[in-house]
Amino acid sequence: MPFDRDRFVADCAASLDESDPQVAIQDHLARAVSDHVAVLAELGEPTSAGLDVLVASPRLTIFAARWAPNMTLSPHNHEMWALIGLYSGREDNIFWRRLPGSPGRVE
Repeated sequence: MPFDRDRFVADCAASLDESDPQVAIQDHLARAVSDHVAVLAELGEPTSAGLDVLVASPRLTIFAARWAPNMTLSPHNHEMWALIGLYSGREDNIFWRRLPGSPGRVE
C-alpha cells in the first residue's frame, strides 16, 4: 500500500484519543517507514535542508526533517515524547548529561 501523507496524519491524529497514543502512533510510523521508497515518492526526494510540516496543532506536530550532511543541533530536551522515523539517510545521536551543580551546563 503506498504511503499517503493525509491518511498518515489522519491516522496519527485519531490515535491521540487511544489509551496509549504513543504506542498507537509508533505503530503508524513503523508501518510508514517500513516502505521508505513509498514515503520518498509521496514526500519527494530531499534537495535541501529544512522542515516539511505535515501538521502542527496544540496536540500533534508531524514534520519531515531534511538534514544536510554534518548538520547538528545543540543539546535539547523535547519536554514531551517524540517519535523519529527514518526513511532515508541516517541519524547519529550524541548523548549529553547535565553537569551536577551547574544548571544549564552539559557534557
